[in-house]
Amino acid sequence: MSTSSRVFKSSAFLLAIQLFQRSLGLISTLILARLLLPEDFGIVAMVAISLQFFETLADAGNKHYIIQKTDVTDQDLNTAWTMNLTIKIVMAVLIIFAAPWVSKYFEMPELSVALCVAALAMPIRALQNPVLMLMAKQMNYQPIFVLSIWQKAISFFVVVTFAVIHPSYWAIITGELVAAVVLAIGSYTIHTYRPALTLSTMGLQWHFSKWLILRGIVGFTRSQIDNLIVSKLFGTSQLGGYHLTRELATFPALSVVIPGSEPLQAAIAERKNQPEELAYRIRLSLFMMIVLLTPLTVFMAAYSELIVNVILGAQWAEFEDLLRPFAMFFFTFCLFALVSDAFVATGQVRALFVFDLVSTVIIVGFLVNLKNIDLVTMAWARGWLAVLTTIALLFMLQYRTHFNLIRLSVLSSTIIAPSSLALWVTGIFDIQFDSLSPLILLLIKGLLYVGIVTCLIFAMAAFSKNHIPELAHIWEQSKFSFKALTKRFFC
Repeated sequence: MSTSSRVFKSSAFLLAIQLFQRSLGLISTLILARLLLPEDFGIVAMVAISLQFFETLADAGNKHYIIQKTDVTDQDLNTAWTMNLTIKIVMAVLIIFAAPWVSKYFEMPELSVALCVAALAMPIRALQNPVLMLMAKQMNYQPIFVLSIWQKAISFFVVVTFAVIHPSYWAIITGELVAAVVLAIGSYTIHTYRPALTLSTMGLQWHFSKWLILRGIVGFTRSQIDNLIVSKLFGTSQLGGYHLTRELATFPALSVVIPGSEPLQAAIAERKNQPEELAYRIRLSLFMMIVLLTPLTVFMAAYSELIVNVILGAQWAEFEDLLRPFAMFFFTFCLFALVSDAFVATGQVRALFVFDLVSTVIIVGFLVNLKNIDLVTMAWARGWLAVLTTIALLFMLQYRTHFNLIRLSVLSSTIIAPSSLALWVTGIFDIQFDSLSPLILLLIKGLLYVGIVTCLIFAMAAFSKNHIPELAHIWEQSKFSFKALTKRFFC
């Protein structure tokens, strides 16, 4: 099977499997938003931000190292596992000691104990079988995401049960701990490989990973600076609404889009020494991402009020205006991740770090100096800064790989018409659907919109396949992936 076929098949399989996870995630959010208060989500937000900072410090980039390495040995896997486990244990201890000071700085007394308990998830997750990294390199995602289904299902049951019995932020923290335990134990049931403690190839891995760690610290600052500013200027309740709305906007990215695009990094890495093929694969990967992101972004921005009302509930209506700028943030969040992966896959980690450092200084400086702002202004400022940063990184990737940014722009413009037409058609039926409940209305509009966009894009690909190689590639591989999935699930 060709590499492109494996990429499409892996991506399609990931997306199909994660529909289950996404459904549980949406149901979980819907339930928790009605049981918990904005203050609870504010505490959860600060726990997540604090843990993300320490996770960033502890991320040695082992998975990226394994994916880009041509020949992977047991010593590579064992070293990656040992490094990850050791660093995560150290970081968990540091979190426990730092928790009281973090709680005092943000004036959240509940944060101290919550951080100490949540920190235990870090070393537990680090115990997972390192062969999962090798499976990602080989684009063998079926066992990984079957495990993820079990992880999500069990975690969902625990979170919802806990929230119903005792509504508080502890429901979410407990769910995270359970998810970490299921992942760690389950990873040893899907493969017979057993790791051993060793640091024999640590020097090689550290040489590759040091720039990723520095980049991670910078990236954390860039991604969370707006949350930190909101927590200091507006308080726990407003932070809860701001953070939850942003999480709602990026939910498709973290649950479907970015995991589903993971095979693209391995595909790019395979041709990093073949300039012409590398350029084509980068352009094709970016175009595939834009084809997926554009309709989602348009729908999210157009129906932000309805989405917030259905998923979070009427009590969160004051935050519905935040979803429009966060829809734009969602688009650039996914695209930026893929462009960054292209740099990592081609071994240009240092250049990526320099870019991240400069762009982060600009973003932080701009946001910190905003005066007399409200939450909506903060969200729009963050969204437009993300757009400008992503455009700049695309130009940098064009300079280094010559993937033909102009052609990508022309190709991407063809997706605007299907999205706009689908939005216009769903708008025609607004009057007929007014009497329906918000949930049914969102489902009808969503299904109608997705159906129209999908049909238009595939029709365009079918009629243009003789003139546009990228569209022909998507058309042929989509048919192949559909047949493969149908055979897997129904035969």
